[in-house]
Amino acid sequence: MKLHILGICGTFMGGLAALARELGDQVEGSDENVYPPMSEQLAALGIGLQSGYRAEYLRGDLDQVLVGNATSRGNPAVEAMLNRRLRYVSGPQWLSERVLPGRRVLAVAGTHGKTTTTSLLAYLLDANGQQPGFLVGGVPENFAVSARLGSGPAFVVEADEYDTAFFDKRSKFVHYRPEVAILNNLEFDHADIFDNVAAIQKQFHHLVRTVPGNGRLIVNGEDAHLREVLAMGCWTPVERFAICADSGPLAEIEWQARLLAADGSRFELIRRGQSLGALTWSLCGRHNVMNALAAIAAAEVLGVSASDCARVLGGFQSAKR
Repeated sequence: MKLHILGICGTFMGGLAALARELGDQVEGSDENVYPPMSEQLAALGIGLQSGYRAEYLRGDLDQVLVGNATSRGNPAVEAMLNRRLRYVSGPQWLSERVLPGRRVLAVAGTHGKTTTTSLLAYLLDANGQQPGFLVGGVPENFAVSARLGSGPAFVVEADEYDTAFFDKRSKFVHYRPEVAILNNLEFDHADIFDNVAAIQKQFHHLVRTVPGNGRLIVNGEDAHLREVLAMGCWTPVERFAICADSGPLAEIEWQARLLAADGSRFELIRRGQSLGALTWSLCGRHNVMNALAAIAAAEVLGVSASDCARVLGGFQSAKR
């Protein structure tokens, strides 16, 4: 297929370009702002990149236009696409139709930490021989690309609550139909499209509704807003993660960490009250320890044990945005 991607330098749309190229499609794209790391990734893949949005970029021999959510009505390329009756689709829908069918999808959602957690989960699976596919909102240092198809059954996707496209105002993540969903945290964000926290919670609950009963929800056990989301209705087994209280592990939290270094570079991993040993890695911060707990819990659903995750954790490097 011949594809043109509008907004191709965005981390999500640039990742789709890499996946489409790997599928054998002819890919080109345009963007108002051309900048690394996506511009460098696209150049390395030999994907044509045009600056600005111009009607003449949309040639008549295109099979499909992928529309990024940075474009809207009034954009010259969007208007040309509509007037010429070109086939078009949102990025999330394209991903759900071309890449995700038949895969074991792991979606990483949350206001913060999505890129790090997605990168880490893909790394943990890959370092344990699972060869996952992934799509990350950045370029993970361990892989040097933001997306790949992978030869294994798993596909890890950074799952954004922002809206899909100018013609589809649902959150991106409702398209992915994950077997495993990580809910990292939930705070007020994206004031341009959400009026309040309740509006964001409604979208997160839409995601919860799509996770099957034999799947898994991995949820921040410290987050009151996420507790309220689950209280709206939950039909999937839930595992929670948290930093261990000073008084000791909490019985209701399946995955916990006790900080052994104040900066989070060393911590004890605790599962269902049982210590699994001390872990040392290169990242710092309490928030990153929480990200690690979420990724380890999700990896275990795919058959990678916590001890196997601990063995390779020290080799993880973060992502470039």
